[in-house]
Amino acid sequence: MLRLFYLLILAALAWAAGLLVFIGELPKPNAGARPVADGVVVFTGGGERVAAAMALLNEGAARRLLISGVNPTVTRPELAELWPGEAETFECCVDLGLQAQTTTGNASELDEWTRANGFTSLILVTSEFHMPRALVEARDRLPDVAITPYAVASGLIGPDGRPSSFAEWRRVGGEYSKFLVARVKTMLS
Repeated sequence: MLRLFYLLILAALAWAAGLLVFIGELPKPNAGARPVADGVVVFTGGGERVAAAMALLNEGAARRLLISGVNPTVTRPELAELWPGEAETFECCVDLGLQAQTTTGNASELDEWTRANGFTSLILVTSEFHMPRALVEARDRLPDVAITPYAVASGLIGPDGRPSSFAEWRRVGGEYSKFLVARVKTMLS
């Protein structure tokens, strides 16, 4: 019984050390040079993510945009109100993915959309703390496609590079656990 206790303590310490490494390696929100690719995809979860992806398309970083995981109650005209450019560009070049409810579902939508459009390069937009798992899921489905991460600030990571409240630590810790599961899943597949 004591051995099991020590193993649990060791596992908890390994998880905590891994969490610190995970946080330390999170991508910084993009403010530098604009990437260029065939398509832009945003895994929904916040207005800042969608706005950043729309800005990339509007600025000519790609030919098409997939907004993956759109809530079915959100209408195309509502999203069009957020569009920063010409209405014609939104109508021709923005696709809505309405099926995904998880990051795995986002990757499935992205896989279908990328192959249907014949794209070989993508810009993936999501929050900085979600990016590692989003990349694992997307690259597992699209190993032959170049995927450039474009991180957006979530507000969970402070200026010192760490969460500042218990709730933020818990949320980032939960994402780290999901990342570990995704890594194991892709290694076993």
